[in-house]
Amino acid sequence: MRALKILLADDHPLMRQGIRSVLESQPGWTVCGDAGNGREAVAMAKRLSPDVAVIDITMPELNGLRDPQ
Repeated sequence: MRALKILLADDHPLMRQGIRSVLESQPGWTVCGDAGNGREAVAMAKRLSPDVAVIDITMPELNGLRDPQ
């Protein structure tokens, strides 16, 4: 069975570190990338093609709630 690839996005480094630790403690799960803002998350998702994305919806530079105009 192949590993589950997870993209993690949160603007708080300590939160990303904690979530990464919990996720990677699961057998077969790997965090393939972590982003500190919405734009990084979109770019990483395009480049890495994760199976799942765990995303904070209130991040700077593209937050998932509205289009930054």
